[in-house]
Amino acid sequence: MARGFASAYGVDWAGGRLLLVRAAPRGAPQSVVDAPTESEEAVRALGAAAAEVSQGRAALAVAAPAVQTFVRRLHAPFASPAKAAKVWNALLDVELPFPVESAQCAFGSPQVAAGATTSIAAAVRKPDLEAAVAAWRAEGCDPTHCDVEALALWDQQNAEVPPVRGDLSRAVVWLGADHVALVRGRGTEFLAAHVLRIPPAAEQAGRSAFESLWAERVPRILAAHLAETGADGMDLWWAGTGAEDGTWLARLRQLLPSGGLRHETHRQPAAFLARALARRAMAETGANFLQGAAAHPALVRMRARAHRRVYLGIVAAALAILAMNGATAWVRGRRLVAVQAELTAAARAIAGDTVVYGEEVLAVQRALPARDAETEAWRSALDPIGVEGLLAGAIRDAAAFGIQIAHLKMTGAAMAMEGSAADAPAIDHLGESLRGQGWTIDSHSPGAAADGRPRFILKGTLRHEG
Repeated sequence: MARGFASAYGVDWAGGRLLLVRAAPRGAPQSVVDAPTESEEAVRALGAAAAEVSQGRAALAVAAPAVQTFVRRLHAPFASPAKAAKVWNALLDVELPFPVESAQCAFGSPQVAAGATTSIAAAVRKPDLEAAVAAWRAEGCDPTHCDVEALALWDQQNAEVPPVRGDLSRAVVWLGADHVALVRGRGTEFLAAHVLRIPPAAEQAGRSAFESLWAERVPRILAAHLAETGADGMDLWWAGTGAEDGTWLARLRQLLPSGGLRHETHRQPAAFLARALARRAMAETGANFLQGAAAHPALVRMRARAHRRVYLGIVAAALAILAMNGATAWVRGRRLVAVQAELTAAARAIAGDTVVYGEEVLAVQRALPARDAETEAWRSALDPIGVEGLLAGAIRDAAAFGIQIAHLKMTGAAMAMEGSAADAPAIDHLGESLRGQGWTIDSHSPGAAADGRPRFILKGTLRHEG
């Protein structure tokens, strides 16, 4: 959708007829008028559209004169569109019969494939464009968009009749009032455009000259297209005011090769180009030669408003983020104060009221040994097993592993045991058993006893919560 425009109009003059189509943000473009150029209906409809344009509410699109427009496919040996953009003008300059500096140019979206970048370029001489704009204004039409006819026709072809296969060869033939254009491609890919500059005149003599040119050029173009695409046939769609004349349309078909061509005619063929211009202007997807110094004031104002909206949106988003960050920091600060108060209270419950702010952990670490000693009697009294139970368990385990105890001392917090065993594994088993009862055991062997049995010394402390 064209940002800032509520609608867009496409205008086409076809042999004394004014075709005006309106596109809205939703739905298909609708015909506004199809009447003689000088008729009251045509003048009134064009004036109403021009009023909307001057108020900045609508876009108005026309097509640059096809016989003065050059369309070329450009290939740059770069996989980077940014690098390719730097050489488009130089590449186009080689393709044009006039210096690129004297042309108004438009470049399509770059496509990258196989390490190269491709773009569709269009150019028209600046004096030709200025003369066309002056002629349109004399007709009461002050356009905001000047599109490329060939690209608009191809784009509308894909919009109204999408290809059933991506490799399908097809073309659209535009039978205009003063020229004929043949636009060809594969699937949705544009390949080339060809213009027959002899007008298909209504009188028989003029038609005979045109038919001769048609019979000479168009079959060769179609044959070259089939060779380029490797296809054995193609769909050929017809549009334009000439496509409304069934007799002449049948005659042109007869002058083409009969094999491999499937012919179809677009609905409302005369308004086909106007529909394309309106839709592309509404969606901001078309080319527009009216850029830079040639830009329409309404389009400049619309884009300025769009830029302001973008900037204001960025500012609003930044302010919202700052406010959210501030609120988050405030909540985090309040939570930190609450947690700090909880930590200080817990530390003072353990270490006393002398705890200094910021040294809670250190104060608790220093207070734990004294607290452990002060509460040892209480822990022992509350222990359901007691020292006697621990002693009995140690003696029982020693007997079970064949341990002879020479010395044993045990308190509620520590123990020491000396003796001998039948073998070293028995000592290990005893240590593991005591560890299972909550002791932290450290063992070593001072050597063998007189009878050769390995001696041991076990020392341990009882694990408990301080």
